[in-house]
Amino acid sequence: MKMLAEVTKDALELPPVQRLTLARILLDLSEDNRDFSPDAEAAWEEEICRRMEAVKAGTAQSRTFARCGKAEKLTC
Repeated sequence: MKMLAEVTKDALELPPVQRLTLARILLDLSEDNRDFSPDAEAAWEEEICRRMEAVKAGTAQSRTFARCGKAEKLTC
């Protein structure tokens, strides 16, 4: 097992986005009764990046809460 200093050094060499992802994973794991799925995490990361790129490209479509429907039946 790596020592904390080694893990920290490795983490600091990651690009900023990957460091933030790692921080989020570690925070999630620190909560009681939290499961971690690398596949689910990767899928969410891809979805977040896809949505961010759509916003940057100006192709994202947003809706107001009123357009989505009633609070009991959100379909956005």
